[in-house]
Amino acid sequence: MDFNPGPTWNGNEYRQLVSPPISVAVDSLGRVFVTFPRAAEIFKGRETILTRFELDLYLVHWHLVPFYPSSNLDDWKVANFLLTSGLSMRTLDEFLSLKATKNMPLSFWMAKDLCAWAELLPSGPRWKFQIIPTMHSMKEPIQLYFQDALDCVEVLFNHLFFKDKMDFTPFQSFTTAEHLV
Repeated sequence: MDFNPGPTWNGNEYRQLVSPPISVAVDSLGRVFVTFPRAAEIFKGRETILTRFELDLYLVHWHLVPFYPSSNLDDWKVANFLLTSGLSMRTLDEFLSLKATKNMPLSFWMAKDLCAWAELLPSGPRWKFQIIPTMHSMKEPIQLYFQDALDCVEVLFNHLFFKDKMDFTPFQSFTTAEHLV
């Protein structure tokens, strides 16, 4: 393999610039954590999952109201029930036109509005399938159903629950004896 470090190569200077500093900490249970803080740095260049998340049109709304496009949790529960009930659009309209329903503080009053509201919600990763060829005769072809792992990771990154709970800094965890060895 040919290695051409390019014009920025300056021997040890370059290695110091590339290799991240190491941080060592001991917790109250005596475990030693060796972290590599600079390894999680993001360099300018291509689009990442995080930048795609930040480009989301409704990001500001989801930060202000976690149940957006609904106004509160109860509104979301009613919408979720109606959307998953299997009722027809006509039946949904009849339900939403009831006097008792009109007294509820809902953010939608017609089935069409409810469906448009649901279209704003982010979708999860799509299921894919592939027919697996076989040399044996089968009554039906073998189908493998799967989801793209990167799509699953993107859904996790986009979930507001994990917003401030992800740490991208790699670390090693040792008991004190392991670290000494």
